[in-house]
Amino acid sequence: MSCPRCGAPVAPDEEVCPECNYRIAEETLERLLPLLKRPEKEPISAMPFPIRIAKAIIAPSQAFHDISRAPDAMGPLVLYTLNVIALTLYYAAGWSHIYPYGDFGILRALGDSAFLGRLASNAIFVLIQFLFLGFIYWLPFRLVGRGGSFKTDLSIVGYAYTPVLIGRAISLLMLSKSLPTVIIPAEATFFQAQIAITMVFMSPVWNTALGIEIASWLWAAFLIALGIRQVNELSTSAALVSSYVIMLIFLAIYASALI
Repeated sequence: MSCPRCGAPVAPDEEVCPECNYRIAEETLERLLPLLKRPEKEPISAMPFPIRIAKAIIAPSQAFHDISRAPDAMGPLVLYTLNVIALTLYYAAGWSHIYPYGDFGILRALGDSAFLGRLASNAIFVLIQFLFLGFIYWLPFRLVGRGGSFKTDLSIVGYAYTPVLIGRAISLLMLSKSLPTVIIPAEATFFQAQIAITMVFMSPVWNTALGIEIASWLWAAFLIALGIRQVNELSTSAALVSSYVIMLIFLAIYASALI
């Protein structure tokens, strides 16, 4: 048999043309997990960014196929902004469970005044994180002569922040409900006030939030695989393996930066 795109001879059991990487047959993974199945028809026009964000969760293969064909900046910008706000609210969630009295009332004032500073630092942190993640997904394929533009990979990565935002929203809800509430009386010593604050910010609940964060990034790696599969003309299995290897490297660097 021959490839319908380039006409090169192809073995009967080949799923991808060895000459032009055209997908000839549905892969085993796509048959086992329909969520991975590529869209059968090309869309007439690109989806609006709110539809892309929604379909990143309910129809990810369709959404990331569309994003890889027509990347945009608006969806990633919205998701970037919401993630910055979510990270900043983590900080606010902790201070909302601390009630200082007397001279220690200044702690609440300092916590409130630091909110804007935390917002600015998180904006820089998430921007660096976003650009770095897009870069490490773009560079390996560029080095081997594959891949599209850096802009396309940034758009794919940006939309993959959707599950990260969902995970952080879940964590915020959990933190607001489960963090211990402490009262710092006016007669408390400075050491006692430190212990009270530590009880909030070192609570085991934060470990659960960290677990949700890691799970969200692994979900994001799955979504990114659907995008880089199209851009780099990869098989589904190669895209998934590549995406998870790159994501694990990213998480190792991310964890070391937080320590």
